[in-house]
Amino acid sequence: MKKTFRFSVLALSIVIGTSFIFTFCSKDDDTKTDADADQIAYDAADGIRGALLYDHVLNEKLVEDTKMTDQPNFFRCKSCHGWDLKGRTGVLIDKASSETYPEVADVNLVEEVRVNDGIREIFDAIKHTDGRDPSSGTYTATMPNFSTILTDADIWDLVKFIKETAHQTDDFYTLTTTGTYPNGTKSFSDIGKDGDAAAGLATYNAKCVSCHGADGSKINVYCKGIWLGNMFRDDPHEIQHKAIWGMPLDREHIAGGCTDAGAMSPTGITDDDVRNLMVMGQDTVAFPDYHE
Repeated sequence: MKKTFRFSVLALSIVIGTSFIFTFCSKDDDTKTDADADQIAYDAADGIRGALLYDHVLNEKLVEDTKMTDQPNFFRCKSCHGWDLKGRTGVLIDKASSETYPEVADVNLVEEVRVNDGIREIFDAIKHTDGRDPSSGTYTATMPNFSTILTDADIWDLVKFIKETAHQTDDFYTLTTTGTYPNGTKSFSDIGKDGDAAAGLATYNAKCVSCHGADGSKINVYCKGIWLGNMFRDDPHEIQHKAIWGMPLDREHIAGGCTDAGAMSPTGITDDDVRNLMVMGQDTVAFPDYHE
């Protein structure tokens, strides 16, 4: 009887132990499978398309819901995080919130999120299924539930952009800030960092002149009295993005009667090309400020 009992206990222990091991192995396998699937999706993602989504989700996705399109800034990544992805510590340090513009994010996507967060963490943060309902007509600093606008593939494109495609803008210019958001100040210097103006002009003539004209005055950007020379000197943070990755169709300005608001395709130029263009664009005679 004692032998039988001991055998039964031993057998039961083996069964329980084996089940315990298989349970943990199964969980480990599931976790590994999920991580593998994430990596596959990330590897297949397109960071350049992510750049277009970062610029303007609604225009890139051609969203028609007026609850969103009437207040587009509350759905644009760049509105909260900036063209430089640095939030309140970057170019948006002086951009106060208003009825038409959200409060700027207090997270630095380049120097914090890119470095510290994994691809799944970034994916979940963008998807934000418990966020603001995009069709509610409520506009706050709370990030919207992008799962109702973007597909998983779209979100992976954004993850790719944030994690590796987006620039560290310190490589293109020096940004000096004072104070704190939203009452801080900013200024740009060393725009184009060690670029070459002659090389920039060669790139400009090959890639840009047909649309912008010889002196950058052919397009009145956003129909707001901005020529390309103004942008080179005042908005290098926007130039570093659009000069390479382009922009979606600017439906808001077109709806307002602006004809200089078409889509811009990715150009295929390099970071060095952009630095060269920036240096070239500091010449106020060759690329004048806007005037009537």
